[in-house]
Amino acid sequence: MLNCYTHTHKGKKMSKSPYEIRLELLKLANEILVTPVHLRRDVLMQEWHAKCNSVQGKTIPLPELPSFPATSDVVAEAERLNQFVSKNE
Repeated sequence: MLNCYTHTHKGKKMSKSPYEIRLELLKLANEILVTPVHLRRDVLMQEWHAKCNSVQGKTIPLPELPSFPATSDVVAEAERLNQFVSKNE
């Protein structure tokens, strides 16, 4: 969730700059896109380790792991989030 206030001055809350908001949106977009990849990679590696332990002495190839999102994907997700939070409804 975006925190709309970062600084206080004499008890008054000051709004974040557009740069700070964009940075938060990029961080959130990255987290949204990367978390499922980490989870899937963890599951695949746990399954692979279990197979390795069950067939002792045999070589089992590593599973094909999902790749992480490209920077352009993170930027596109941040832009989508920005459109949502910028609605004037």
